[in-house]
Amino acid sequence: MKSDENSMQGVSRAAAILRVLSSTHVSLGHIAKATGLPRSTVQRLVNALAVEELVEVTNDGVALSWGIMRLAEAAQSSLLTKFRAALETLFQETHETVDLSTIYGKEVAFVEKIHSDQEIRVVPKTGRSMPLHAMSNGKAMLSVMSKPEIRSLIGTRPIKMTAHTKTHIPDILAEIATVRITGFAYDFEEHSDGVCCIASPVHLPGHKPYAISITVPFFRFEENLPVFRDALTRCKNKIEKLFNEEKKNRPS
Repeated sequence: MKSDENSMQGVSRAAAILRVLSSTHVSLGHIAKATGLPRSTVQRLVNALAVEELVEVTNDGVALSWGIMRLAEAAQSSLLTKFRAALETLFQETHETVDLSTIYGKEVAFVEKIHSDQEIRVVPKTGRSMPLHAMSNGKAMLSVMSKPEIRSLIGTRPIKMTAHTKTHIPDILAEIATVRITGFAYDFEEHSDGVCCIASPVHLPGHKPYAISITVPFFRFEENLPVFRDALTRCKNKIEKLFNEEKKNRPS
């Protein structure tokens, strides 16, 4: 019986730690203060969660890891299938590369992607850093966060991906403030030369930030922006409606 009680206590404490964490790294001291657990207990449980790839531990602190994202995706597989249908409609309306993305650590992580079928198209290069401040979908997701959260994620020295990447923090914050007002974020060759992108945040209450985006060769981008904005708005509204309907119909 004692063993069962200890096991239940361990699970409860691990769950408390996970509730504190997000994609932003925090210190062990912060976790201990937020959970009321001894620092030694926090260290032990964080190490165990890291082995299971549910958290990641870096020099910046502790954050949720990809294992949590995979569990969430499995739990919402039917919902993601419906989101895929909305993305397919977006693709049919634009015939450009479209995607649904979220945040992993301090970078953009793609959840669903459909590649353009045009002769000249954008196919993302694997292994390339995807910092939030240099990508339209990253800016869109940052726009739903507080200024302290944004500063924590972009850091004090934002990486410069191309000659067009904004790295001056006040400029980045001003652009994100505009995204918050307009609902659209842009990437004018800021992540990759010759590639432009437009994105919108997707509001899924209770979940980490998501965004949908359209990625286009630079020479097709600006002339088609009105089409892209209209198509993104329809896709965003459809995904949010599907989410709200699913939540409403979910057994209590």
